[in-house]
Amino acid sequence: MRIDLKARRVELSAQEFATFRPGPGAGAGGAPWRAEAGRQWHETMRKVAEAEGQGWQFERTIACEVGALGWTIAITGRADQWRETETEVSIREIKTISLKLPRKPEFLLGRFAHHFLQLAAYCHAARLGSGAREVKGELIFIDPADGTRQPVALPRSAEADLLAQAETLAAHAENRRASHARLLNLPDRLPFKEPRPEWLQCGADLDQAGLDSPTRLLVAPTGFGKTSAALRHGLGLLRGGRAGRLLYLTGKGTGQTQVLTELRRLARSHELRAVLLRPRAEHEVEGITDDPEQIRRNWANAKIDPQHLLEEAADLRRVREIGRLAGVPPWDITKAMLAHADVVICDYNYVFSPRNRAALETVPGWDMPDTVLVVDEAHNLPDRAAECLSLRDDDQSAADFAFTLTRFRAPEAWCQTAQMWADFLHRLPKADVLSPDDRIEAMAIAERMSVLAAEHPFNTDDLPDAAKQAVWNAASWSDRLEAADLGWLLWSPKPGLLSLDCLSAAKATGERLRGFGHTLLMTATPGPRGSLAADCGLDSDHLVTVHALSPWRQGAYTVAIDGRVDTRLKTRDTHIARTAAALLRLSQEGAVAAFFPSYKYAEAAVKEVKNLEPKADVALQPRGLGPEGTARFVEDSLNRYTILCLILGGSLGEGVDMLGGRIRSAVVIGPALPEVNALQEARRKMFVEAGAEDAFSLAYVRPGMRKVNQALGRLVRAPGHSARVLLHCRRFADEAYRSLLSTEYGDPQVLADDDEFVSWSARS
Repeated sequence: MRIDLKARRVELSAQEFATFRPGPGAGAGGAPWRAEAGRQWHETMRKVAEAEGQGWQFERTIACEVGALGWTIAITGRADQWRETETEVSIREIKTISLKLPRKPEFLLGRFAHHFLQLAAYCHAARLGSGAREVKGELIFIDPADGTRQPVALPRSAEADLLAQAETLAAHAENRRASHARLLNLPDRLPFKEPRPEWLQCGADLDQAGLDSPTRLLVAPTGFGKTSAALRHGLGLLRGGRAGRLLYLTGKGTGQTQVLTELRRLARSHELRAVLLRPRAEHEVEGITDDPEQIRRNWANAKIDPQHLLEEAADLRRVREIGRLAGVPPWDITKAMLAHADVVICDYNYVFSPRNRAALETVPGWDMPDTVLVVDEAHNLPDRAAECLSLRDDDQSAADFAFTLTRFRAPEAWCQTAQMWADFLHRLPKADVLSPDDRIEAMAIAERMSVLAAEHPFNTDDLPDAAKQAVWNAASWSDRLEAADLGWLLWSPKPGLLSLDCLSAAKATGERLRGFGHTLLMTATPGPRGSLAADCGLDSDHLVTVHALSPWRQGAYTVAIDGRVDTRLKTRDTHIARTAAALLRLSQEGAVAAFFPSYKYAEAAVKEVKNLEPKADVALQPRGLGPEGTARFVEDSLNRYTILCLILGGSLGEGVDMLGGRIRSAVVIGPALPEVNALQEARRKMFVEAGAEDAFSLAYVRPGMRKVNQALGRLVRAPGHSARVLLHCRRFADEAYRSLLSTEYGDPQVLADDDEFVSWSARS
């Protein structure tokens, strides 16, 4: 759908026109396996029509315009079957449905009103060009399970229904026009009472970059105020009429809430409508009907108003409560709110996951060229995008799926194929690369799964969510395995687990990023020049980079490399006593944050610290805390312990922000290289085949050093903060590692022996 506000014109397909719905069910998308079943039946019905020998045309292109409320609705589409005679025009639409036929025509008219609206649009177009000829429309419903067909004539109310739908769509377009007009009057607030000069300069530089290129990169340290700067820049584009919506992506759960808090410093909820889009699973409420007609009635009875909810800044808790009381799925409420939102805050997967991105793309009026995309922590985007394209399945999940199909009385072919897949996974040994025989077997079963819906139709709507996800994956495995070659790894990380991992999603990522009207990537750790652009599939020559100034960070770090120790796996036990002694020494002058590459390593160090000093105040970050739990742990521990042992990466990326200005020293125990496994080795080989001279560095060193820079960058978050940092491994002195350290850490001294370490710790 394309809305031209100046011309008051809406251009869309006949299907978009027919399925447009501003209330419950807004943005509903069809599953790919159903589309395949429909395609096959369309082909069957085409052969039937050809056999009739009555001059039927197929996939006839149509176009028409409908006026409503001062707007022009331009509709295009292709009619399934079209026949003209001297006296009449006949149009047929073929629709497969997951219901037993026959049914009463009035039931089908109510349940599948959108199918009749689509046919009505074709008939309207035919009347405009048919002269005095009569136009007849007919829907042919097909139950693909047994092939039963039921024709239903287009009702006499079709033209009135068409005009009513056009008015509904025009009202939505008028609402979007009003939203644009409201955005033109957005106040230009500052988020801080006394913003730093470098922050104001960054804003001016961003605005200039927005004139130079639709794609830009903001490089600024943690604590600079990147979020506020990006939001203010995005709101400026909305205010200037250069975009109608802002989409902010961040992978942090608690970070999404923080973005909303920052946004409210710039615009109030009645001035700017914002939605924090959380996963669908978090919306679930037990006991709510899934019948579309009942949901619509419940919605009308409760008088749910998405725009009002946006203006009162209703959060997920409020939406869930409304849904529970009204008998409406909370997800439907959130989806309806999305259609009216000026700002959407969500995870990367809603843009880069083929399955999840439908949540936004099916929102009525969603228009990527009219949207500002902001990607926070953009250094994580290449890996996250690759994860979104990867597939994984294990024998237990597959067995559960097969059992569920049996319990829901799925066709025998479904049950047999699902069990065959589960048995194959159960036999699968651990393997860095799947053997040719196993690969062939996987492809054969996956191909059988991909045609199940078309050859053995089955209504999957009643299946539990986990089973629905399995159906989706089953339809995806065949295509992905067929395409899996360079850039993919098909392997078994452990017995019974099959993984198809994307090694590089650069091409797909770049295509998605370029689809938006404006794209702003943000990071504190961009890596070597041009590397982030390449990893995101962008041309670095067309990516305008804004480097934010942060003079207060210069000289804030005192960094040294501990050349006395080697923290590699094979030698770390030899040096563990020196690691513990260093932590105890530094803790004599204040709190110490020690960053370890793994729990096992951290646990060994804590044990050694206790051996050397039983009364030492030392705490180890517990496993599985998640973002909020890690934040609580850090806050509590800073008040109780002197040595804080943390794990690089993961939830630490959110909790570690609290360390800024509150610790005396930080120790990074090793460069935190990724685990050597088949996936990382496949990436290294991919870089070798691409002709990279530093393939090992690209696959291992760069990701590890990025974690180091991220952790250290958060230690100085404001003027006046300082940090003493010990890079505790001689590898940091190697040029391959040293060159990847952020320049603000200066030229670190290499401590060669105990005397130099004691001297450095005393004077710094």
